[in-house]
Amino acid sequence: MKISKEIKIASVAILSAIIVYVGIIFLKGLKLFNDEVSYFVEIADVQGMPTASDVRANGLKVGTVKAITFNPARQNLTVEITINPNFQIPQGTSVYMTKEMLGSAMMNLKLGPNPNAILHPGDTIQGVPLVDLMTEAGKMLPEVEALLPKMDSILTAMNTLSNDPAIATSLHNMEAVSADLRVTTARINGLLGNDVPKLMAKTNNICSNLETTTDQLNQIDLLGMAQKAETTMNSMQEMSFKMNTAMNSKETSLGMLMNDNSIALHLDSTMQNSSRLLEDFRLHPKRYVHFSLFGKKDK
Repeated sequence: MKISKEIKIASVAILSAIIVYVGIIFLKGLKLFNDEVSYFVEIADVQGMPTASDVRANGLKVGTVKAITFNPARQNLTVEITINPNFQIPQGTSVYMTKEMLGSAMMNLKLGPNPNAILHPGDTIQGVPLVDLMTEAGKMLPEVEALLPKMDSILTAMNTLSNDPAIATSLHNMEAVSADLRVTTARINGLLGNDVPKLMAKTNNICSNLETTTDQLNQIDLLGMAQKAETTMNSMQEMSFKMNTAMNSKETSLGMLMNDNSIALHLDSTMQNSSRLLEDFRLHPKRYVHFSLFGKKDK
């Protein structure tokens, strides 16, 4: 049975179409027989990201972008991504856009904190807008330009301050102070190492002596001593009372001596006579004492 020319042409055309389709799928990075699961990402801007772009998690490719559709009602984009079924996405995961240097944008998964709570295929993941560093840097340029004159003034002031001779003098003074501090520290260390232990030992001895003295004082009969002292004071008071009584009484010798003026007058006269006698003895000693080697008496 001969195959007609038309059937051959049709077969070649179909085979060519299949080859072209498979080649396109291969070039896009898609699998012909796809066993991956799909999730949906809602995001405001994909930064020109094409389909078949990589979807990564912690730098590892875990899927690809399958389709991008626009939502007129919410004015955002819904991106369908296909993920390796062996890779589980925790709840609370978000998607943010990154852009490689001289490359296209791609999606990155910021995984949720709880690996036990897993999203199911077909769930929606919230997207985070791309942070364009160049745009942010452009926004900061006016503020940087406003800071430049201040920075110039600060640098000028710092230059003037660094050239001030007082700074060098202060540094030398600080060096001298540091040297003094080192000497003081060495002395303090020596004091703590030598004198303080000796002082503590002497203090311990003093405390021991005080403790011994306290024990000895506790053994003294202070109450008995106080009673004896009280008895002595009473005796002295009684003696003083008797002396006062004797001095004030005219019946006793002491009282008569203290109260009778005649006795005082006699005593005064006796003292005067004794004084005159001594004076006469000094002036005329020969009247009272005679010395003679040959027995002759002076007249």
